[in-house]
Amino acid sequence: MRMSGLAGLVLAGVVLAPVATVLTAPVAGASAVSLCDQMGGQWNGQYCHATVPSDEKAVREINIAIPAEADNPAIGGAISNYLVQLMNNWRNAGKNMFQNSRGDANFEVFHHGNIHTVVFHETYDNESTGRFEGAAIQNGYRTFAFDSASGRQVQLADIIDPAAVARLGGPYIQAALDSTTQAWPHEPGAYPFTLDRWTPDKVYSGGYKAWALTPDELILYLPDYPVARDSGIDFTPTRYIWSFTGGDVQPHIPLSALAPAMHM
Repeated sequence: MRMSGLAGLVLAGVVLAPVATVLTAPVAGASAVSLCDQMGGQWNGQYCHATVPSDEKAVREINIAIPAEADNPAIGGAISNYLVQLMNNWRNAGKNMFQNSRGDANFEVFHHGNIHTVVFHETYDNESTGRFEGAAIQNGYRTFAFDSASGRQVQLADIIDPAAVARLGGPYIQAALDSTTQAWPHEPGAYPFTLDRWTPDKVYSGGYKAWALTPDELILYLPDYPVARDSGIDFTPTRYIWSFTGGDVQPHIPLSALAPAMHM
């Protein structure tokens, strides 16, 4: 998370519980090489790599992991489109950089019964600050899920109404907000670390678009991408403008707490 103005710049990530994953290293599907070719990179056995020189003689190094799920009939097309666009975005940004930079994308895969979730974690130099020394490293999360029984892609709303997540999982989301004091001191419950600023209709939450379903938890990555500020800010001297990078707040909500509203 970051707080601008008098507060300066801070990056933080908060996790309330260990992340249970079944995949922690890049593993490619059969089409990784051809997809990497489509992305305009070179497959090095682990990542689709590209080196992008800028007009200012800087270099951006890009490394994007390609999961086996890129071959999956249910979500392979969506994942491939996302990765191609990600490479294009980072390549275009790199052409304008004034200093060396990089963009990396890794992934984790989670399973809950027939539901499989692929979570991509992007780390990259911010295009707007990358022109200066001390450029901030930004984070982003993008997730794709499918039901192996039905062979279709699923969204969070197919499993549970996001509004129900905020209602039933509220105490766990608030606990994650409170725990950010470990990275940047603030009083629990102080603005903007209150649940009403992180419901799915508010910008800080990213609309709960980035999530993962584990055997016993729903993990939210809030926000999904960097957010400069929310709305309705009180600009008095006692308030700061808070900005957050992707996944600064990661509530782990037990599925037992969400069970009354789950569609499965």
